[in-house]
Amino acid sequence: METFGIREEKFMPHASGGGSGGGGFSGGGFYGYHGSNARMRYYPGSKRHLRDYNDGTDAYLNGPRSQKNSILSIIAVSILSVIATFVVSLTVQSRTPLKLNPRYSDAPAVHDDAGIIFSSGSLTETLKKYQETTGICPVVYTVYEEDWKSDYSNLSKYTYDMYVKNFNDEQHLVVVCSIPEAEAGKSSQGFKLEAVQGDLTDPFLTNSWYSNFKSIITRDIGNGADAGLALNNAFTYSVDDAVSKMNPTPSKRLLNLFISFLPVIITAVIFIIVITVMIVKFVKAKKRNEFNAPRSSDPRLA
Repeated sequence: METFGIREEKFMPHASGGGSGGGGFSGGGFYGYHGSNARMRYYPGSKRHLRDYNDGTDAYLNGPRSQKNSILSIIAVSILSVIATFVVSLTVQSRTPLKLNPRYSDAPAVHDDAGIIFSSGSLTETLKKYQETTGICPVVYTVYEEDWKSDYSNLSKYTYDMYVKNFNDEQHLVVVCSIPEAEAGKSSQGFKLEAVQGDLTDPFLTNSWYSNFKSIITRDIGNGADAGLALNNAFTYSVDDAVSKMNPTPSKRLLNLFISFLPVIITAVIFIIVITVMIVKFVKAKKRNEFNAPRSSDPRLA
């Protein structure tokens, strides 16, 4: 409710702490004017004279009646809530990924410039299987550390540049393996891995996917496997991971659905609370049954 300025006068308490022994507003219907210039007795300058239907309690105010929620305002907010909830629902996206519709003409490839992949045939077949499953085009590069360090401060920037220079879409996955030239063909402790993905691959290529993908390669390289076998194992895992994401269990599907619609649920709950508060205030105002008494009905105002 809207409140008005408080006029402090020592002979007249205001209702913030309840009525005084002289009557105040206790037991009456004028708690709605609590904190305003509403008084039980006439005073010079009062502009409104209100009376409660239930017990005849009078109140005098020097301003307009407090604002109440009307049926029209409740209907307006209800309509606004429907529109806002609909707009938010348009942003909902399914968390169950679908195979991408390829917007490129190239195929998965292995560019082994460092000569560290000894089973490129099986790796290429696994890359093709991953493309057939997800629509993402994976491309693998191997490079000597010395070849990029002269122009780039780190492998991440080099990998990003390899993506930008070679592909103009958002559906590729570029994986770069780097080793010092002196360690080529050995169980390298200097092996480094970096990956850059297009924006449209996000439903498949998550942080947890990359963590597992990198762990498999690091584990296999540490166990003495060549980079080709390690990459093949990592992409085999990636195929299985993509299939499980595209075909979630019923419980996982329900969880994904709930998370997807969470913004809509939050918006709806907020509006439900607002509308409920408005209705409660409206009902309370109705029950108060106050009305404007004619000024002539009070001899002091006649």
